[in-house]
Amino acid sequence: MSVPPISNHQAQRTSRADAQQVKQHEKAPSPVKSEEFSASRTELKARANQSIVEAMFGGVKQGDDKAMNILYTEIMDTINKELGVEHAVTAEKMAGQAEDYWSPENTAGRIVDGALGFFETFQKQNSKMPEEEQVEKFLSIITKSIDKGYGEAVKVLDGLKVFDGSIKDNAEATRSLITDKLEAFREAKLGKAPEQGDA
Repeated sequence: MSVPPISNHQAQRTSRADAQQVKQHEKAPSPVKSEEFSASRTELKARANQSIVEAMFGGVKQGDDKAMNILYTEIMDTINKELGVEHAVTAEKMAGQAEDYWSPENTAGRIVDGALGFFETFQKQNSKMPEEEQVEKFLSIITKSIDKGYGEAVKVLDGLKVFDGSIKDNAEATRSLITDKLEAFREAKLGKAPEQGDA
C-alpha cells in the first residue's frame, strides 16, 4: 500500500505546529526554575550593592571622607530647607579641599559657619524681637535642623551598614563639636552659657 506524498502545505502546517509547541514549552518555565532565577537575581543585587558600599567605604580614609560628606550634606540640606538656600554654604561653594577637609573639626566648622550665616537675615526678619530672644530662637531652629540632618545621615550610613568604627566616632565627634561651637556663639552674643533645659 502506497502512502501519498506530503504536500508543501501539509509540511508547513506540521512544522508550524511543532514550532508552536516548542515555543509554548519555552514560555512556561517550571515554578522551581522561576524561584531559583528570582533568588539568584536577589543575590546578585545584594552582591552588587555590597560592592558599591565597599568601593565607597573600603579604604579607611576615603570611606571616612565619604561618610563625613554624607553627614555634612544631610545636615546642611535640612538647615537650608529651614532658613533658605540662597544664603547656604553648600559643598559646591567650597573651594580647594585640604587633606583634613572632612575631619570632625573642619566639618563641624563648615556646618556651624553655614548655619550662622543665616543669623543676620534672621535678625532683620525679626527686628522687633529683643536680641536675646533672637539668638535663642535662632539657635533653637538651627539645632532642630542639625539634629534632623544628623539623624538622616545616620540612617543613610546605618542602612549601608557602615555606621560603626571610625565613621561613627567621627560623626559623633562632629555633632559634639557643633554643640560646642553653637554654645560659643551664644556666649559671644549674650555673654552667657545656655540655661538648663534651653534648646
